[in-house]
Amino acid sequence: MRLNSVRTIVVISLVLMLAAQALASSGGPPSENASGDSTIVAGCNCHGVGAPDNGVPSTEVIVSIGGVPHAYNVSESYELTITIEHSSNTAGGFMLSSGGIGTFSWIEGLNIRPNVDSDDAKTATSTSDNISHSKTTEPAEWTFNWTAPDSDIGDVGFFLAGNSVDGHGSNDESDAWNTLSFIINSPSSATAQEDTTTRVISVGDYQSLFVSEPDPEAIAHEEQLALADSVFSTGNTLFFSSLCVLIVAAVFQMEILERKNGTGPAHLAKELAYPQALRRGIISALLFIIGLNWLADGAAAYLYAPAIFCGFWAAYGVYRTALAAKAEPTVKDIM
Repeated sequence: MRLNSVRTIVVISLVLMLAAQALASSGGPPSENASGDSTIVAGCNCHGVGAPDNGVPSTEVIVSIGGVPHAYNVSESYELTITIEHSSNTAGGFMLSSGGIGTFSWIEGLNIRPNVDSDDAKTATSTSDNISHSKTTEPAEWTFNWTAPDSDIGDVGFFLAGNSVDGHGSNDESDAWNTLSFIINSPSSATAQEDTTTRVISVGDYQSLFVSEPDPEAIAHEEQLALADSVFSTGNTLFFSSLCVLIVAAVFQMEILERKNGTGPAHLAKELAYPQALRRGIISALLFIIGLNWLADGAAAYLYAPAIFCGFWAAYGVYRTALAAKAEPTVKDIM
């Protein structure tokens, strides 16, 4: 019984750690950055030079938003496109705020979601709250609609933060970010009468994006990182796949031999079997939920695959407990 208790504690601890990671990897930037300031205003300072404690903005990142009207018409919808550009990085993410005025909407599958702290579901396709990427996108471009409020409430201010990342899974100095803010004037403003066209608003140094000379050392470093990442990923995939195949094969062999020899798990009294099966069933369900949640969010295979496999293993434990409860009790010869 003491051994079973230790095993239960270990498994529950692992489940809690997995659950904590699942909550921490919901996708999209947090409302507050590493300094405790608003991410949408102060930027993504857990990335870039000085990261992870106090990264600074970089003019090498071109953050653009196109389709922006000079002034809005009441209840009219405008198609906006956000683009994040960098001389080296091609993937990225964003966070956009209209201060809760108007409504953002988008087509499902565009890697856009309401902000992680929004009351709206992460699978929603419209919100009046802030919006962000749901997972890192390559190339870093997103198209969506902003519908103006149904009355003239004055000028509307927007804040946009864009992050360009190297795709290596860590927030380091190779990442870079920038921010911009702009205003869409009210229908009653002078601008509304003078200019009905849309515009592209950008921030960043185009000189560094289009004119800068590539650094051979940096290129070689990127190639080495990509090669190391490929070797690591492939090695892990082959190792754990082989391990899973060996475990499953061993289980099948044991089941076949037990049926052939008429053996099986030792008898377990029902008053002990029921609690054991319940514990294993709960653990199995939790692991399945965590693993499938990671899979649905597009997480890495090394996260969801072990969780789902352990879920099946716990479910197999329920099956073995049921066999033990059905087994005939035997009396051992003590002589």
